[in-house]
This record gives sequence, C-alpha cells and structure tokens, in this order.
Amino acid sequence: MIQKQKNKFIAVCSGSKGIGKTWFASTLCHILAGMHQKVLFFDADGGNENVAFQLDLKKSDLFLKLLKNSVTLNNAVTSYPKGHFDLIYNFSTENPLDFYPIGRGQILASDLKNFAINYDDVVIDCSENNSKIKNIFLSSSDCIIMLFSPGLKSQTEAYTELEHIHKIAPRSEIYIVVNRALSYNEGEQSFKTFCKASEEYIGFSPKLLGVLLQDGAVRESILNKTLFSSRYPDSPNIKEIFRIASQLTAGEKE
Repeated sequence: MIQKQKNKFIAVCSGSKGIGKTWFASTLCHILAGMHQKVLFFDADGGNENVAFQLDLKKSDLFLKLLKNSVTLNNAVTSYPKGHFDLIYNFSTENPLDFYPIGRGQILASDLKNFAINYDDVVIDCSENNSKIKNIFLSSSDCIIMLFSPGLKSQTEAYTELEHIHKIAPRSEIYIVVNRALSYNEGEQSFKTFCKASEEYIGFSPKLLGVLLQDGAVRESILNKTLFSSRYPDSPNIKEIFRIASQLTAGEKE
C-alpha cells in the first residue's frame, strides 16, 4: 500500500506587489501552529517588506549559505517561538532565488520535500516575479493560494497570474483569497467577476477560499513587527483565516 504523504505544501502568491501576501502567509502559519500543526514557513520571496521585516527577525546569512551549499536545510531552519512555527528565511533586500540556477532550484525543491516530511504543513511565500524558480515551487505544491484585491487593476494582474499557474501546476488545487474588501459581499462579487472571466477564457474555475476585510490594524501590526493574530486575536480577519486553515487541513491526517 502506498503511504499517504503526511504533509501539505501550500504556496501563497499574488499577481502584483502590495496585496498582503506575506502578511497572510505568516498569519496562516501562526494559526495552523495554534491548531497543533507542525509548520515550516519557507521564504521564497525577498525584499524590504519580506517576512524578516514583518516578524522582526534577526539578521542572518543562513539562506544565502543554503543556496551556496554551505549549510543544509536542517541547519538553515530557525525557530520562531512567538508564532510557534519554524522558518527558513531570506534577510537580504533582494531575492537571491531570482538569480538562482534552474537546476539548483529543482534540487532545492526536491530536498525541501524530503526534509519537510516531519512537518504537517509547509507554507511557501512565493515571489511576484515570474521566475523559473518560482514556477518550481508552485508546480511542486499541493495547493496554491492566490490573493487579489477588489478593483480592475488587481484582478487583471491576478488573471494573468492564474492563467500562468494553471499551465505550470495543473495538478495543484488552486484557491482564491480576496483581500482588503470593504465587505464580504464586495469580496464575493469580485470573485464571481474574476471567476466568470476565468471560465470563459481559460476554461478553469478556481475556488473561493475566503474574503478578508480592509483593516488599518493590519498595517499597524506590520509596522510594529508583530503577528497580527497575536495583537488582534478577535479580529474578523483572524476568524476567517482560522476557517481557511481548518479547510486546508481537513482530511490531512485521515
């Protein structure tokens, strides 16, 4: 009998910058960990607004050493006690994966699969750039969560991204999270418009995973370098992400 893979690889992406991808990914990790899941957060996105900034992580060159084969994945892991999950993160202002050889990227993704066997969930924060390395992480993930915000520009960019993802990761489950909606109704209507275009031009219907509301407290928590789920545990957005996490983990341990 073939043993069912224990863990789930969850890639988080968006069609453009500033949609809230890294905030959502780190919050999802914290909530999954609170559900007694063993979680690894892999930072495949770099830049000034990456996870190192948002979570106030210490300066580290472990990620660069990992890419240079100076350390193993096991030695590149950092524990994040505040969130009760582990990380492999990039501290530099640029994303070194954008310049990483494709062959090495394939080996890294394969090694990550083998290394993460003792984790329940691996959340990958993907870059917005359409690099070949990003494609490897997307195509090797069990499910892909794409964020966009209401509005024509965000939806247009998300549509282009979805068309690309559907081609390179045909076996992955693809979900949509509408972020920064004024109301749940606006989020659902934005998804319906988006889905209609997807069905008509791609012949594919993504699934709506959740709707997150505009909330100034999100930006405030990022600027204060604290987990939103710790600072505002009663926020409607936290309740929604908890529902999303519950849906993602349903049946994992059956």
